[in-house]
Amino acid sequence: MKKRFTLITSLIFCLSLISTSLFAQIENASYSATGRAGVGTTMLTDYQALGVNPANIAIRYSDNKNFTVGLIEATGNVFLQGVSTNDVQQYIQQGTNSDSLNSFQRIQGAQKFSGKAFAANVDIMPIGFAYVNDKVGSFAFNIKTSLRYYMDFNLNFTQFAFSSATATNLFPQLITGHNDTVANDPNQYQNYYNNNGGIKAGYNKNGLSLGSILNNSSYKLSITTEYTLGYGKKIINVDEQHSLYIGGAVKYVQGYGYVDISAKDGRISGVAAYMPSLTQLDSLLKIKSGGGTSNYKPVGQGIGFDLGATLELFHNFRIGASVVNIGSITYRDNVYDVSDSVFTTVTYNSDFLGGFDKIVKWKKRGSVTAPLATQFRFGASASLLDKRIQIGIDIVQPLNKAAGNYKTTVWAIGGDFFVLKWLRLSTGASIGGNIASVSQGYNTRLAIPFGIGFVLGEDGGFEFGIATRDVSTYFLGQTSPLYSAAIGVARMRF
Repeated sequence: MKKRFTLITSLIFCLSLISTSLFAQIENASYSATGRAGVGTTMLTDYQALGVNPANIAIRYSDNKNFTVGLIEATGNVFLQGVSTNDVQQYIQQGTNSDSLNSFQRIQGAQKFSGKAFAANVDIMPIGFAYVNDKVGSFAFNIKTSLRYYMDFNLNFTQFAFSSATATNLFPQLITGHNDTVANDPNQYQNYYNNNGGIKAGYNKNGLSLGSILNNSSYKLSITTEYTLGYGKKIINVDEQHSLYIGGAVKYVQGYGYVDISAKDGRISGVAAYMPSLTQLDSLLKIKSGGGTSNYKPVGQGIGFDLGATLELFHNFRIGASVVNIGSITYRDNVYDVSDSVFTTVTYNSDFLGGFDKIVKWKKRGSVTAPLATQFRFGASASLLDKRIQIGIDIVQPLNKAAGNYKTTVWAIGGDFFVLKWLRLSTGASIGGNIASVSQGYNTRLAIPFGIGFVLGEDGGFEFGIATRDVSTYFLGQTSPLYSAAIGVARMRF
């Protein structure tokens, strides 16, 4: 039977195979911060400070250069909690083919992936620029497209995903091709095919609901484009040794896809809004496009704000804090509520997630207002040996449970080291966010980043580089891999 890749499969495999950018990121699209574990609350400046700490827009990189322009910066991650890449290839990739896994392998796959978290994020900034003026203040602007994806499913759902209507924990009985009602016993499947006309459907005389199948599971997705304008200014300068910078930013946000679904106590709730071109791709959700909307037109719009402050001491030490993504998006087009219904039978389909379209139901609604992923950030950094070494720490605390936000607090430490005047190496460590959660009962995943930057010309006139949030995945092949990559094509200062 033809393979049918779901959103899960396409995200995990396309991204992991090419080992590039597609995980919320504390550095946004800044490739330079990726190499130092995302640390940026006091270290990112100019347009890169947008979405992190707008006060830093006013901090100069060079006394002689007022303009900074950036072209094509991108960063992202894919995280698979508690499983290995081989597990994904063996059970999910092969599981999309009806003939690749036997019934017992499907049960094994369901158990391996039950309760595991999957996260994917991407930030792409095609252009950004900044202008520094010590008297009137400094300005920055950028455009950024972001994808935020998070999911974790329980054993009921993973068994349904792998085994469809033969999931033994959901359907105690089966209906055969001869309309016989028989026990759901994997040891008898071949006999059913030989003597009873095969397996036609799963049967549960007590009835099931989508809420009971998805209980204690969640699925969140956000796809947006932001147009952000920021302003920063030095408001206090004491003996040219100590300075206070403040800043703010306003962003116009277009929403292209939004999902926030969860189930608790056997009841499911949630909403989804998709531009039609995405609903055609997402075979996991089975949303039916409402029509009347351009395939690529945003389905939501909103306004957001960032506020921040940075204190600089002795030119070499900084302490900063900010609150970012204050605001919301209102989705008015192609908006659906997920609804529940009780069913006793589900037609058997041996594909991965086969039959899911028969049990998920959607109800059109007028609009929904969703909060942006609001976060509080605190950071500190030091510049040493005439700025050849810079080291900092960041703490990022999610302030709501919006789709696209972190599940837990992020703790990061990292820095840059200029081994040559034009060659910058970066590294650090981070924990938390969507790659670790004590509440979910799994071990903390420590990410070890690495970055290489090339800073050329007088006073850093031209810069480019690459980085990864976790270099250990590529060399150790460990469980809970974190695939990550970031790139900056060009940063020009003049």
